[in-house]
Amino acid sequence: MSSTHQCDSDISQLHESIDLDLHAVDDEVESILKNEYRRQKYGIELIASENFVSKAVLQALGSCMTNKYSEGQPGARYYGGNKFVDELEILCQDRALNLFRLDPAVWGVNVQPYSGSPANFAVFTALLKPHERIMGLLFLTYIACYFTFE
Repeated sequence: MSSTHQCDSDISQLHESIDLDLHAVDDEVESILKNEYRRQKYGIELIASENFVSKAVLQALGSCMTNKYSEGQPGARYYGGNKFVDELEILCQDRALNLFRLDPAVWGVNVQPYSGSPANFAVFTALLKPHERIMGLLFLTYIACYFTFE
């Protein structure tokens, strides 16, 4: 078979496999995920940073948006192909402002996700002055846990 025909065959297989369910691609991974789902559903975890989300949230997070890398703000992204990412982000911003009854002419909202450490750091630096404590923790001790100063 020529390399051109092999390439066409590989592309054809890729197109066919892209729509396969997890069970058809890797039933071991599917089994592990199902076991974890059952553990979460029927067990209890008292870990503040964990959530048990609805089926709708799982569907949204497991959507085609997972494939998209997006950096910047709506209408001012660094890469192309962000039309629907912008639409979704603007919808989320509008909903957040409505939820808290905030005037969009006065208020803005950032709905882009942060991991726990930078998010906590942002809150602590906004609320605390150096040497102040929250929950008995010295602010500078908290910073030292997450950041190294040179």
